[in-house]
Amino acid sequence: MQRSKPRRPRQARRGFTLVEVIVIVTIMALLVTVVSTTLVQKLGQAKSELAKTAAARLNQSLNNYLLDVGLSSPPSDFDFEVLTFRPEDGGGPNGPYVNNVDDILDPWGNQFVLVNPGNVNLTWDVTSYGEDGQLGGEGPNADVTN
Repeated sequence: MQRSKPRRPRQARRGFTLVEVIVIVTIMALLVTVVSTTLVQKLGQAKSELAKTAAARLNQSLNNYLLDVGLSSPPSDFDFEVLTFRPEDGGGPNGPYVNNVDDILDPWGNQFVLVNPGNVNLTWDVTSYGEDGQLGGEGPNADVTN
């Protein structure tokens, strides 16, 4: 009688097949696409909100300047850079009215624009033209006015 050798169980294979790797990479690529698209949209919204806040702060600084120099509204050729000057450099008597030059720039690095008379407010508007720096637009290119 012949003795049969006891069968040894096959060792489990380690690793992945090519199809499994392709499926995993595809799923990861889809997840990265969805997450990155959402993050870009949220970043645009955050910059728009930051622009609204910065415009309101700049509007308040402009009001303070106008009160100090005795004007009821800014001249048509007003430049926000005046708010960064000390009194001895040509600014208002209690200047500077903003902490630094970056305070007169919107989150995209463009200078805020003074619209006098205002389209939104009765007196004047402090406006950012959005990411593209052009009048009008939608999404991150939309104008922000205070």
